[in-house]
Amino acid sequence: MQESEFASVIWDTKVPGDQENPHDVGKDSNKKDKASANDTGVNISTQELMDDSDLYGNSHFGASSTALASANVAYGSGSSHMIGESSSRPSRERQDVTETDASAAAANRKSSISDVETEVTVTQPRKEGEGTSSPYITYLVTTTRKNRMTREIRRYALRRRFQDFVWLHEQLAKQFVACVAPPLPGKHRLEYLTGDRFSEDFVNKRKHGLERFLRRAILHPTLRTSEHLTVFLEAKDWSSEYELKPKSENGVLDSIGDTLLNTFSKVRQRDERFVEMHDTISRLGDNLTRTQKLYMRVTKKQQDLQQAYEELGTGMVDLGDIETGMTMALVEAGNALKAHHVALRQLAENTEDLFLGEVEEYISYCEAYLELLKMRDQKQAEYEDLTEYLQQAMAERERLVNHQSAVGVSAVTNFIKGKVRDLRGVDPAVSRQQRIENLASRISELESAVEVSQEDSSIFSELAEAEYEIFGIIKQHDFKRAFSALADSHIMFYAKAVDIWKNVIPELEKLPVD
Repeated sequence: MQESEFASVIWDTKVPGDQENPHDVGKDSNKKDKASANDTGVNISTQELMDDSDLYGNSHFGASSTALASANVAYGSGSSHMIGESSSRPSRERQDVTETDASAAAANRKSSISDVETEVTVTQPRKEGEGTSSPYITYLVTTTRKNRMTREIRRYALRRRFQDFVWLHEQLAKQFVACVAPPLPGKHRLEYLTGDRFSEDFVNKRKHGLERFLRRAILHPTLRTSEHLTVFLEAKDWSSEYELKPKSENGVLDSIGDTLLNTFSKVRQRDERFVEMHDTISRLGDNLTRTQKLYMRVTKKQQDLQQAYEELGTGMVDLGDIETGMTMALVEAGNALKAHHVALRQLAENTEDLFLGEVEEYISYCEAYLELLKMRDQKQAEYEDLTEYLQQAMAERERLVNHQSAVGVSAVTNFIKGKVRDLRGVDPAVSRQQRIENLASRISELESAVEVSQEDSSIFSELAEAEYEIFGIIKQHDFKRAFSALADSHIMFYAKAVDIWKNVIPELEKLPVD
């Protein structure tokens, strides 16, 4: 990408309440009514989360928040392993040093970020590449950082396209595997099939969704420490290294392999904490899906009413041409019906943008968290499988040392192996001793793998449990904003309706009545 496409504008620091930058490009397509309906929390700051919920004061996110962040970073670099791979893992000493460095870096970032109140807006969508084969929309991402210690205010205004948001989402998910990256507005909408993705309505809906994505990332105590998020919000140059790159074939194959292996691994001892979390998130997702369907039916009926009010208004005006003695009163009533139709349309647009969009994203949010719980179960299942393999190996060694006979399936297997050794002329005593030595080596590998797997499972469980609390806190903020926007939209609609029909009364009072 060219540098000019993402030129950053930085206003002077230590200037509280400075005016909007005169060099902002593009005209914001927000309607005044939509802006009013969205006044209940568009510019959400990180400080709100800390003040309202005391996030950094509770047991999970106090002194341990840095450890959780560094553990997430460690998982982001890859911590899965297979049986027999323990020898290829870094030494415990080196791993401790790495985690210490990551922890220190996370601590420094957290210390600086906690002193800064961040606000972000996504406005002024603009079509780029007009006349080319690949036009796209860019959005003005404005970030305001207020340092409470130094009282400095820094603002950054940069243009970003949807693919840049996709890059940020993927980087957050990769860097913090045990966190749920907020969902992006999806590409499965009808506009992508009909080619209407440059319409004002679609672009505005996406703009609101992208702003909600950034707000949730900034509110998240771990995700907001990401250097990728800082680059996205503040980088003057958008280097090619930041652009979305296709995934490597090895990564895809590895992912498929892990999926196939984990398909046959089931958790034997269910942890009631995570069972309850799974059930709660599942119920939330089901309820949100039902809410979405029901409110879409309401929106459909509102659209039918819009057309009916418009047609009725036109009919009332036409009736005024016939009833000459009541012309002005009928025309005013007809215009009121048409104005009521416009107000109802604005209500439907506001609720779809600011309420239904939020509901749709939270359905994806729930699905993402369920995937996180599934990953946690896979970690536990891996630990249980390794433990079972270790117990089997130790039992087999004990049997050989004590010259005991195998039973069950093992007896058949050992019988066949014994016959093969007899055919080869192998001394049974030598063979038994060699098997004992091989088992001892295997047990040593398994013991190391079990220890690492147990640690991985324990840390990941702690991270998943912490993420559940974070999810709940951010959900409260988002639900408050969504339902406040829903309430404000209806309040504005009915206030407009009252004003519209008040204007009809004077003309009706002028009519002579015997």
